[in-house]
Amino acid sequence: MMSSVTEQESAEQIGEIALQMSVTVERTSDVERRVAVEIPWDEVSTRLEEAYRELGQGVTVKGFRKGKVPRRMLEQLFGKHVNSEVAQRLRHDSISKALTDNELAPVSEPQFEDDGIVDGDAFRYAAVLQVVPEVEPKDYFGVTVKQRPAKTSDEAIERSLEGKRRQFTEYLPIEGRNTAPGDVITVDILGKIGDRPLSLDNQRVELDASSPIEPLPGLAAKLTGISLEEEELDIKLTLPAHHHDHDHEHGEDCDHDHDHGEEARLLVTIKDARQKVVPELDDDFAKDTGEAESLAELREVLRKELLEADEKRAVEEAKSALVKELLKINEVPVVPALVDRHLERMISMQLAMFGIDRRTAGIDEEALKDRARGDAEETVQSMLLIEAIAKAEKVEVTDADITAKLEEIAEQRGQAVAKVRAEYEKEGRLLGIRAALREEKTLDLLMSKANIVVEEPSDNAEESDNTEADAES
Repeated sequence: MMSSVTEQESAEQIGEIALQMSVTVERTSDVERRVAVEIPWDEVSTRLEEAYRELGQGVTVKGFRKGKVPRRMLEQLFGKHVNSEVAQRLRHDSISKALTDNELAPVSEPQFEDDGIVDGDAFRYAAVLQVVPEVEPKDYFGVTVKQRPAKTSDEAIERSLEGKRRQFTEYLPIEGRNTAPGDVITVDILGKIGDRPLSLDNQRVELDASSPIEPLPGLAAKLTGISLEEEELDIKLTLPAHHHDHDHEHGEDCDHDHDHGEEARLLVTIKDARQKVVPELDDDFAKDTGEAESLAELREVLRKELLEADEKRAVEEAKSALVKELLKINEVPVVPALVDRHLERMISMQLAMFGIDRRTAGIDEEALKDRARGDAEETVQSMLLIEAIAKAEKVEVTDADITAKLEEIAEQRGQAVAKVRAEYEKEGRLLGIRAALREEKTLDLLMSKANIVVEEPSDNAEESDNTEADAES
């Protein structure tokens, strides 16, 4: 898409020069237009004259004084370059006005076609570009959609209860004893694995015999039962075969052979040692949460929360199903430029989430995009259809709606609303919020007019997985 800066610059230049041209627009497909532009020779000649005058003032040619080089000599020496530059300026200065005058909003960069400037002839070019298709939605009210009932399980409630228990777990300083299973130790590690140096700071080690959290296998066992009076410990570990140590993190050469294990020689400095105090699951714990007066009541509170969360998830699933049904009824063209843009954002977000530098990772991004292209096409088609329905139904987002959303974001972050608003304004993200709210309002309208049938899904596996995922969260 042409940037606003480019459009503004073109408008200013057009205003100064009053460029004359004729434009015809050909609809080559639902999403593609071919814009043919013809600029008369008088305009081209004037531009060429200006270009040669500017060139003559700055160029030096042997045998001529600066600024006195004849036009014919300049044409012989620089003709191809000047013609190319003038053609580029003519395209640049005319395309924005051509698009504006014909109410075209491109979603791709124009692909130009021309034969260059021909002496004495009008300059003609064509620009092929993609546009947002005109979608006229139909039959979008009264669609039958299945929605599964919200569910939870005793197992999910117990997992949620354990999560609540972890929130209230205390970590108290260890006094008057050696370390023991269940303690949490923070250490700095300096040493070698084989011949390779190792340096790790502020490493958390949980002395849990069943599932220890440790930076190196066997370290938790070595730190169990030690006196805290020894702030520094010399520790030797035999790492298991095929152990993937921190070399990958620090970019070390990993050509060594782990088949027989390696010896780690470490100097471990104890920075902190805490006793993990996990509350008992009883009525006192329930009261401490401030959510219930008894353990049984707390379980019911968690059951209600899980059901509410699953109800929201079931509604979102039904909305997705509704849009899929509407895409069967309404034919929405695929816009390749929008699909590519969506794929680019998706890949960037995924790589950033995993901390992968796309410049050095050597990932085949095209293969990733090819695998996700079908879903991306459906996503873009869904967005276009929902936007068309929003336009047809005059769905609007008010300033009050945006303020309420910013207040919600501010509450989640624990920040002032003014700070969040300033951040979104600075980063140009308020338009994104407005678009998201308009889509949300439109989907809510469609759901309110849909025929919702609440019934058990034919395959309960996905439902079970979703319930368990929510319980874990």
